[in-house]
Amino acid sequence: MSARSSKPRQSAADRATTRLRQRILSGELPAGSALPGERELSETLGVSRLTLRTALTRLESEGLVRSSHGASTRVQDFRATGGLPLLSHLAEEKLARGEIPLSLLRDILELRRLLAVEVLALVAERGTREDLNGLRAHLRLLREQEGDELSFMALDLAFARKVVLSTHNVALSLLYNTVERLVESNPLARPAFLVNTDNALVVYEKLLELLDQRDVERVRSVSRTLLLRMDRRTLDKLDPSGALRQPSFDAADDALEADASDGGPPRRGRAVSTEVS
Repeated sequence: MSARSSKPRQSAADRATTRLRQRILSGELPAGSALPGERELSETLGVSRLTLRTALTRLESEGLVRSSHGASTRVQDFRATGGLPLLSHLAEEKLARGEIPLSLLRDILELRRLLAVEVLALVAERGTREDLNGLRAHLRLLREQEGDELSFMALDLAFARKVVLSTHNVALSLLYNTVERLVESNPLARPAFLVNTDNALVVYEKLLELLDQRDVERVRSVSRTLLLRMDRRTLDKLDPSGALRQPSFDAADDALEADASDGGPPRRGRAVSTEVS
């Protein structure tokens, strides 16, 4: 993690790409608008036309612009044409304007939950005893490194990778590679990982107990509830006003309390909601 956290010096093409990307993502250059001509734009950015073309090629590969021979380069609607890597750039754009993009973090956490619930269900169905023992061993390492921020983040990502590998699904493993790169490059990663470590460890322990039971549908329902509550606590710590609270968070509280009152395994899950203030 520490090796990847230091950013290399940017080239002229990097800087031109970043400036244009920020103007597009901020809405200064709205979807459907035509970019200025090469000469004007290269002068505005202080780069050569060759460097500008390199920047535009990169932006086109990101789904932000579209070039047509003999016509203007036009800005695309990134929501329709972009990919997951844009999440990092969206966060950077807001941070550059002095905004804390908590709504974007909420969306990222929601995506993680949706994927995690089905991944955990597959692990309950397909994971071997060796897989589950490996996850428990890794959780012990996580506990040992809770006070070391960089080590904890690296081990948390490695834990997620072990969970995905336990599905024995190659497509999910390749998808996780993209997600991991996204997390490592996203400026929101540190607060999301580190603001709620003690609660996260409790939830991970509970999830491993669920996996041991091999009840796929129960893993789906209870993991969804546990992860909802964990994400709610993360957002509450970052945004005490509660502006980002979703109805699903309160529904998760009700579901877990009801499940616990039935005497099922989520009884320890009740501690998840009370041990962390």
